[in-house]
Amino acid sequence: MIPRSYTARARSLPAAARHAEPSRRQILHAQAANLLSASRFVLAGLWLAAFMSGDQRPEILGSIALAGAISDFFDGRVARRMDSAGRFGQWLDSLADIVFVLTALACEAYAGAIPFYIPVLIAASFTQYVIDSLMICGSSTPVKSRLGHWGGVINFALVIILAFAPPPRWPTLLRAGAPLIAIFYLAAIFERTLSYRLIGARGPFRCFRWTRAS
Repeated sequence: MIPRSYTARARSLPAAARHAEPSRRQILHAQAANLLSASRFVLAGLWLAAFMSGDQRPEILGSIALAGAISDFFDGRVARRMDSAGRFGQWLDSLADIVFVLTALACEAYAGAIPFYIPVLIAASFTQYVIDSLMICGSSTPVKSRLGHWGGVINFALVIILAFAPPPRWPTLLRAGAPLIAIFYLAAIFERTLSYRLIGARGPFRCFRWTRAS
């Protein structure tokens, strides 16, 4: 005969197991920041679709640009609030940023709104950023730079300005200022390159850990 206490304990196991499993709400909270970051991949696809269909109205592209900027502003804050910041989320944030920005600005460069060297320099700067973080600093998370942070701000500002620019959608002032923007990107690249000289000369150079704050 099976003891009653054993039977009661056996019946309680499924309920306890279900209680131990994270609920959908808990999973959603834990991944909220990553979902915000991943939304920029979707927004990049929407921007590309709008350009390919010829529907480049400011209310369409402007909404996409603002949604991308808002998601980038809040994902880091949500990650900290939910205590879910991690290496995957940090790299996802950076990759989502560059995919969204390059998709938008490459489309604008193709349309003649900005010179092609703007998205090319952004891509070069991001490539250096990844190589610097992984291979030179040996970090498992992105490594920040002072000018690189402001470069990200300029990237989103360009996307928003171009999205809301009235027809003909390439402001003369923006094209005139493109060389100055390019100089800033080159300065950001040079800033990282300059720090490499410390390798070997002064031992391992200082690598700053990036925090998901934007």
